[in-house]
Amino acid sequence: MRICVISSTVFAVPLKGYGGLEAIAWEIARGLAAKGHQVSLVTPDGSECPGVTIIPTGIAGQYSEKDAYGGYPEHKEGDVVRRRAHAGYWQHLVGVDVVIDHSWQKYAYLLKEEGVLKAPVLGVCHAPINTMFGSLPPVEKPCFVCISKDQAAHFAGLFNREAKVAYNGIDLDFYRPMGVPRTSRFLFLARFSTIKGPDLAIHACRQAGVGLDLVGDTSITNEPDFLKKCQGMCDGFGGVAGVGPGYLTGNGTGIRMVGPAKRGECVWWFSQAHCMLHPNQRFREPFGLAPGEAMACGLPVIAWDNGAMRETIKDGETGWLVKSLDELVRIIEVIPPPIPTGMRERCLEWASQFSLQAMVDRYEELCIEAVETGGW
Repeated sequence: MRICVISSTVFAVPLKGYGGLEAIAWEIARGLAAKGHQVSLVTPDGSECPGVTIIPTGIAGQYSEKDAYGGYPEHKEGDVVRRRAHAGYWQHLVGVDVVIDHSWQKYAYLLKEEGVLKAPVLGVCHAPINTMFGSLPPVEKPCFVCISKDQAAHFAGLFNREAKVAYNGIDLDFYRPMGVPRTSRFLFLARFSTIKGPDLAIHACRQAGVGLDLVGDTSITNEPDFLKKCQGMCDGFGGVAGVGPGYLTGNGTGIRMVGPAKRGECVWWFSQAHCMLHPNQRFREPFGLAPGEAMACGLPVIAWDNGAMRETIKDGETGWLVKSLDELVRIIEVIPPPIPTGMRERCLEWASQFSLQAMVDRYEELCIEAVETGGW
């Protein structure tokens, strides 16, 4: 099949730092190419993907999805204002067999609405459904894909329409225990946004009297005041992550904001921490990629019983699900080192169901179904 995968305009791939949907789009593109399909990937300038044709959208983080889709947006080269040399990626969609659209605004549906694009568009949802759409695109079979059963149920409840499910995939060869000594410190690993709850993690660890390291992006939160608030709640701010046994004392009750980390550094953080906190109280988590990666490194996760976390975490066996801040504090207090016998091993086994191969195989199935049946 001729398949076009659309990523966001924010990050080039492969990612140099930690990221979400861009990594998923890249893995799907290269996985489908490895299975013999003719694949193109819509992604910012400077991207690379083995066996895949890159359709560049412009400088990473500097073009809106609307501008990348079509038109001639202006940009500066020094003091000179120039216009891009091509009309956008929409023209590359015409003639493919199927489109897998991971972008936030999903302009590919405009071509469907206009009757220009005959191929099905698989619109993949990477955020809570109510934050993405007020209404569905006016096409007969929009072929939406959700990344968990909970998200698909939310979709059906809002729009009275079926969405297929395809779990995100984790590189189990990359995310695995490094064999470094475990500390007694807890870990928060996500961007510093209100919906991710770093302030809740800080409050809970402070109340429980345990140490916490906060690792994550500080540049794309769009919440500078919230970031400053979190910094003020910590005992220190590193500004950039490091790795290795000498980076921290290894134990202690200090609360430290570490800052952004590369993917390889995240593996080290997952491998040395005692337990991970994913306080998604304010966020109906559609999947939870970081918790899955943590468990693949043998790290249990404490998360809110909200959204897809019941699918991502096996309560009491690969982590714990809580319903309040008080319950979060109590759980933290009752799991001092070592972690219960066998739990780290169960984390590895549980995470194996979220493999990259399973994800790529599922998207291939959905592409075939959409092409052969006309969609859903």
